[in-house]
Amino acid sequence: MLKPGKIKKLISFFMVIALLLQGTVFALPSDERLTKAEFVAAIADFFQWPHPTEYNDIWHPPIKQFNDVKTSDLYGKQIECAYEEGIIEPDKEGNFNPNTEITREEAAVILVKAFKIPLTDKTVMFSDNVTISPEARSYVNTMADLGYMSAKKGSLFMPKDPLTKSEFERIFAKITTTMVAPVQALPKAYYESPRRYIKLYCPTPGATIYFTTDGSEPTTESDIYTVETKGHIMEMVGTRGGSMEGVDPEREVVYKAFAVKDGMIPSTIQTFKWRLYRPAKDDFQSDLILEKTESSPAVYRLYNDSEAVRPMAWYIEGKDRGILYDALQTPADAGNLKEYVDKNLATKPYILIIGHEHGDHDAQAPNFLKAGVEVYLNKRGWSSTAGSGGPFAPIFPTAEDQAKVKDIEEGMQFDLGGGIIFDVYAIPGHANGNIALHDKKNGLLFASDFYGCTRAGSADNVGVSGVKADLLLSFVQQVYSKYTKDGGKVDMLFTGHDESPLGDYNLRLFEAALQQVIDNGEAGCMPTLRTNDAPNSRTTMIGDMWKDGTNWISLKLAGIMGDDTEYLTNNSIANYNGKDGYLKYSVLSNIEIEGGELIGTTVEWAPPTTFEWAGKKITVYNSLTNRFDPWTFNYTIKVPKSQKTITVMPTTMSTKVTSIRLNDKEIGYRSRNEIPVSDGAVFTITVVAPDKTTASTYTFTIKN
Repeated sequence: MLKPGKIKKLISFFMVIALLLQGTVFALPSDERLTKAEFVAAIADFFQWPHPTEYNDIWHPPIKQFNDVKTSDLYGKQIECAYEEGIIEPDKEGNFNPNTEITREEAAVILVKAFKIPLTDKTVMFSDNVTISPEARSYVNTMADLGYMSAKKGSLFMPKDPLTKSEFERIFAKITTTMVAPVQALPKAYYESPRRYIKLYCPTPGATIYFTTDGSEPTTESDIYTVETKGHIMEMVGTRGGSMEGVDPEREVVYKAFAVKDGMIPSTIQTFKWRLYRPAKDDFQSDLILEKTESSPAVYRLYNDSEAVRPMAWYIEGKDRGILYDALQTPADAGNLKEYVDKNLATKPYILIIGHEHGDHDAQAPNFLKAGVEVYLNKRGWSSTAGSGGPFAPIFPTAEDQAKVKDIEEGMQFDLGGGIIFDVYAIPGHANGNIALHDKKNGLLFASDFYGCTRAGSADNVGVSGVKADLLLSFVQQVYSKYTKDGGKVDMLFTGHDESPLGDYNLRLFEAALQQVIDNGEAGCMPTLRTNDAPNSRTTMIGDMWKDGTNWISLKLAGIMGDDTEYLTNNSIANYNGKDGYLKYSVLSNIEIEGGELIGTTVEWAPPTTFEWAGKKITVYNSLTNRFDPWTFNYTIKVPKSQKTITVMPTTMSTKVTSIRLNDKEIGYRSRNEIPVSDGAVFTITVVAPDKTTASTYTFTIKN
């Protein structure tokens, strides 16, 4: 005979079995089946969590992964984002089991974690409470207490039953229409870096974000955050150009934020903590990017983690000679890059070429100059290295050092042996002295800061206000034509602030960012995202730094959004600034000739600079020779006597022009047009602007 205690235990056991058996017996219809992967993906998409493969953040550690989920899987990125957010965990085998159906209790746990809902202290809310996993009970009770989930049958929650798609849709709609979603922050706050540009956002449309940066609790009296008014807020250790003397190399940044919307429950306050670390002094480091071959150079990346903006320098070595391109930011008396290159990289004699004259790219140049290494810098950048350049100290302050610096200009070549030849091109805009090195055969282009910085979380843009946007577009198109002429190519683009090479697509993005300004005027611009720029600085941007990896760009133009700064040309032909100025573009920005050579003119973008250099007063002109000038309308084309035809490819400044006519024949934008030629022959190109009124005619004369 059973004792009363055992009878009670048996009754309890059979009650549990009975409750479990009251769950769904038959499989759900396929259109109602909801897998764990689908469920998590819907949540990740709502919160707009970017996957680390979708943005360029060198400080992000390898993302946590499940054993049974690959990034490339359907919903793989969303699952890994949810794991990073801490709303899902692996089982004992390290698996997620993405294709199994999501249970009701699993859904409750994930939703409470995702929406940061405070847990209720209520304990028993369903008659089958004992069948709810102990670790899930408080989450289930919280969802039930708020009315987001209820019993499935009578007073039974049925925690192990699968959640159907229609149930999920009802639950999710109720949460997202009654409760403001928690504020999100980018970049993620759990890993260390020396510098962050912080973006806050709320997935709930129309919600207002209140935040603090001093660790205090935010209220509706606190600062309001919007990307438009605050941009991406810069937090760093030290300053962009200053030394680390007396600066604590570690810093904790604490933001607190919540969001409100009329008629909805405010979000809970979220606390974000970023640990910033920048060593006061560190060693130079390098990585091999390309192995040397018989016909292509070795390429090494050089950097120093103590440098405020962590620029890149590149050591390039061919069969016989090498080039160090750029010289980093570490002051010459705080380290010696020359010694590092000699000890670790160089096996051949080499020179130093400074890509442009900013202090985060030329600081180590004195050590090379002192050691007898040839140092090249375009003369248009000399004046700023003789004196203080913004936040940076003078690099060549003495006449003795200045006399040793060699000019470098477009048209020069550097032969590294083995058929490896680098052509020099001038690309002003970011700096007057910016030059690029191009290996046409191997498709390698070194451009310093000119073509962009794609680091997410840095909100970096490229300042190109030194040249009006329309003239810069012309320069960019002309130099690209030179890169690709006679079979040339750009397979790898090495910039001053990207750790990995970019590509030809980034050159096209640069052009497209300028083109949208020309085609749309102020509507093609937007306020800067960088808080170290003047508020609402005029920029042009394509792509999303958090979704497009390295395939996005932001260019800082002149002035502030809406002001009267002339960021476009104003000359005797037309003033392209103002409300409708962009509709007046009746000019070409580039013209390519196959079978002949256009004799260009001198194009100036800024007044000349007069300064003391090497003990003499000199004047340097900010101009380029033998260029196509959009506002010069008569040109000569040299053609070999044996040549009977040439091909002409005109590019209009605006892609929205009303008409392009070659000798009174309508042609297309960037179309190829073959025309017969003879000595003294003339052809014309007439462009009618988008306003359908303004027109310009170019005359080209053939000379054998």
